[in-house]
Amino acid sequence: MSIKVIKSGMYTMIQDLGRQGWQRFGIPVGGAMDEMAAKLVNIVLGNDENEAVIEMTLIGPTLQFKENAIIAIFGANMSPKLNGKTVKHGKPVQVRNGDFLKFGAAKSGVRCYLSVKGGFKIDKVLQSHSTFVPAGIGGLNGQVLKSGDLLPLNKPLVHKEVNWGLSHTFENYFQTNGPIRFIKGRQNDWFTNKSKQQFVESSYTISSDSNRMGFRLNGGPAIDLIEKKELTTEGTAFGSIQIPPNGQPIILMADRQPTGGYPKIGEVIRCDLPRLSQMRPGDKLRFEEVTLEEAQRLLIDEHRELAALKLAFQLKWRDDANV
Repeated sequence: MSIKVIKSGMYTMIQDLGRQGWQRFGIPVGGAMDEMAAKLVNIVLGNDENEAVIEMTLIGPTLQFKENAIIAIFGANMSPKLNGKTVKHGKPVQVRNGDFLKFGAAKSGVRCYLSVKGGFKIDKVLQSHSTFVPAGIGGLNGQVLKSGDLLPLNKPLVHKEVNWGLSHTFENYFQTNGPIRFIKGRQNDWFTNKSKQQFVESSYTISSDSNRMGFRLNGGPAIDLIEKKELTTEGTAFGSIQIPPNGQPIILMADRQPTGGYPKIGEVIRCDLPRLSQMRPGDKLRFEEVTLEEAQRLLIDEHRELAALKLAFQLKWRDDANV
C-alpha cells in the first residue's frame, strides 16, 4: 500500500504543522509553509489537521498509486490531473490502484498540498512528520522526495463519489493583493521615525535569495537604526521581520533558526502568513501595521471558522458508513 514517485517535481516533501517544543534544544519548528492550506486539505478528508501531507513547490510531481486511496488537493494551482482528467481542489477524490496523478507548474501561488485519508505510514521524528532537509530528519529519509520513492499508506480506502468540498471562498483565500499586516516587533523603537514611516509607505520585492528559512526583501528604502546597538540573541517566530545591517528586511519563515540577533521591526500576523507563503521571488509586497488586539481578533475568528469546518466535515464522513 503506497504511492510511488514517478517524477519528483521541484521541491516536494512530507510536512505537517511542525516540530513543536524543541526550539530550546536548537531544533527548528519547520512544518508546512502554508499552514492554512495544510490544515484545510486534511480537514476536508476528516483527518486530524496535523496529519502529514505532501508539500509541492512551484513544479509538482507525478505520482502513481499502488493501492486504492481517497485524496484531497489544496493550495497553489498546479493543474493536477488524474489519468489525464482535471482534479478539483478542496474535494475528496477516489483514486485506484494503478492511477497516475500528475501536477504541472504553479499557475498561481507557489505551494500545493496533497493529503490522503487515513494518512501516511511514516515514523515521526521528535513527534513530527515534518521534513527538515538541513538536518536530514523527518519525512521520508529526511530528504525531499525523489523518483522511485515509495510513500506507504496506513490503509486502502474506497468511497462513493461526493459533491461536497471546500467553497470557492477558500480556493481563493491567498490570491489577494492587500498589504501584509504586522504588529510592532520588540525592537521597533530602535528605528528612526522616518524609517518606520517609509517601511509602511514603500513596497519591497521578494529576492531570488529566498527559501523556506526566510524571505529576503529588496527594492525598498533601507531601514535605519537611531543608533548602532548590539542585540543579544533571542527567540524568533514564523513571520519575524528582521532588519540586518544593510537595512533590507528579512521575513523569517517555517524553517527559521530558533534564535536570531538582528533587531525586529515587526511580526507578520499569523492570519497573513499563508498568503505570504504563497508569494514567489519577484513578487512585490507592502506592509500595514495593526494592533495586537486586531491581530488576536482576526486569529480568533479564523480558529472559529476552522472549528466549524472541521465539525462539518467530520459529520459528513461519519454519515458515510461505507468508507
